[in-house]
Amino acid sequence: MAAENLVDVQDLETRLGGNLIHEHLNLNVERGEILAIVGGSGSGKTVLLRHMILLTRPTGGTVRLFGEDSRHTSPPLLRDLRRRVGVMFQHGALFTGMTVLENVCFPIAEHSHMKRGQREELGMLKIRLAGLPPEAAGKLPNELSGGMVKRAALARSLAMDPELLFLDEPTAGLDPVSAGAFDERIMELRELLGLTVVMITHDLDTLWTATDRVAFLAERKVVAEAPIAELVDTPHPEISGYFTGTRGRTRRSH
Repeated sequence: MAAENLVDVQDLETRLGGNLIHEHLNLNVERGEILAIVGGSGSGKTVLLRHMILLTRPTGGTVRLFGEDSRHTSPPLLRDLRRRVGVMFQHGALFTGMTVLENVCFPIAEHSHMKRGQREELGMLKIRLAGLPPEAAGKLPNELSGGMVKRAALARSLAMDPELLFLDEPTAGLDPVSAGAFDERIMELRELLGLTVVMITHDLDTLWTATDRVAFLAERKVVAEAPIAELVDTPHPEISGYFTGTRGRTRRSH
């Protein structure tokens, strides 16, 4: 039986300020997998993510989310599709004047008719799922460590019970122990909640331990996609350069 694609990007073209960012880019995301998107600086990873979460429209090509063509979606359908997606941005993007619990409850209040007590009960559940202690709920973002900010942002991304979770550099800035614990949490949530996960990451440990498939962006498109153990042996000069530096060799030797 063929895998179900939750995201299907076909012949994507993106131009920004006269610059061609993507050309003939193709990529799909299969239900239940953890897919990482990697590539050198300026390869268009974050721009691609913004297309996939329907924040921006490409210049050409198609982006299908849950089978719906983003070019032909009405505003109500677009809102419904976005509610099925959770996004954790690179720096957390938490509201600095709100507590962790208020941050997590914000999308619930925006998209549901729950009473405050119900919202807070659900928010506390998401906080626990993200691996934060209950006492973190009442703290402001500037009172949290870097790792706790990441977990708070993860909790908010889970607020609406998404089917599809996007993570932008989820372990950036974390020490190796915290980064490893975060990877384990994502894998646990995938199994527990039936999530499909798409992440942008430069973390080689994450690529080796927490992904099913890795897509490599270069030359304005996806030049290869495979499990990491296969991808590192792909004879493409940019892929070879990316994975055969000192950091890549160190990780492969483990």
